[in-house]
Amino acid sequence: MSQAMPSDPLAYREVVELPVGYTDPASRQVWTDAEVRAITGADEYAVGMSQDYNRHPNDLVYKNLMLSRCVERIGSRTIVTLDDIRRLTARDLRVLEEAVFRLTYGERPDGGVSCPGCGLHFAPPPDGAPG
Repeated sequence: MSQAMPSDPLAYREVVELPVGYTDPASRQVWTDAEVRAITGADEYAVGMSQDYNRHPNDLVYKNLMLSRCVERIGSRTIVTLDDIRRLTARDLRVLEEAVFRLTYGERPDGGVSCPGCGLHFAPPPDGAPG
């Protein structure tokens, strides 16, 4: 049975808490809230056609480019650039990436969970036995 998708575009957005936070280079203000949206076909196309990705086609470049498109706001900044994404810590990137993944594809396919505090992912053991 297929589930109906919400028609409200805001249903594909999520506000997330950054564990470390983004420091604005001009004001030195630290923001710990961000808003992300689901990936669209246009995002996939733009990243696939980008010079950065075609020069260095790897996961890290792909993820940074995708986040620069899907992070709608960090704090009061509503224009988020690739440089902004590159300034974030790995912990913050992981939280943003997992939120975008959830919005786009649903829950994690491996059945694991992520810690909302630190962003670490905990997957079930391969044999399904309790750890």
